[in-house]
Amino acid sequence: MGVANYLIIAAISYLLGSLSFAIIICKLTLGQDIRTYGSGNAGLTNSYRTMGAKKTLLVLVGDIGKAAIALAIGGMLEGTMGKLIAGIFVIVGHVFPVYFGFRGGKGVLVGATMLLFLDWRIFLVAFALFVVAVAITKWVSLGSIIGAISFPISMWCFYHDTKTTIVAACMSLAVIFMHRSNIVRIVKGTENKFSFTSKPQIKKK
Repeated sequence: MGVANYLIIAAISYLLGSLSFAIIICKLTLGQDIRTYGSGNAGLTNSYRTMGAKKTLLVLVGDIGKAAIALAIGGMLEGTMGKLIAGIFVIVGHVFPVYFGFRGGKGVLVGATMLLFLDWRIFLVAFALFVVAVAITKWVSLGSIIGAISFPISMWCFYHDTKTTIVAACMSLAVIFMHRSNIVRIVKGTENKFSFTSKPQIKKK
């Protein structure tokens, strides 16, 4: 039943991940496509910059919810490895949503939710590093990259399991790859800095 369960987990998680709530909320409340504003990304940071805090809260709840459901199913069917498989495919769905032309977000919030439901200790390490990096630099992307790098390291430290650590490393590399344009801007010093005072950019049609 192992292979069949993994296929079920992968399919359900991908379809759940493809529910891009940044796109959904923006379309339902403003009649616009968030991917045509700001960074062009259907992620949490761009949601805040372009739609404001209230609508971003709805995005937050939706994206956390879909990841939580996927990981609950993965854990129920195949334990820790099932959660990791669910995490991989809910992120893939979030980044390449089948319902929205395969153009979604970068998977950071969904990945963070995965860490929380996988092991709260791993989540705390990544979250603490994220907060420190963002507090010092105001670059959310840098915090996301550093948090992702910590994932396979924490996985090995807490579990000493080669297979799960390799999976974690692949997921970490995927997050870093999705931030490749941010890395270029960070090196150049031109990356956008996060601010709680930014005003929404999208106006209702």
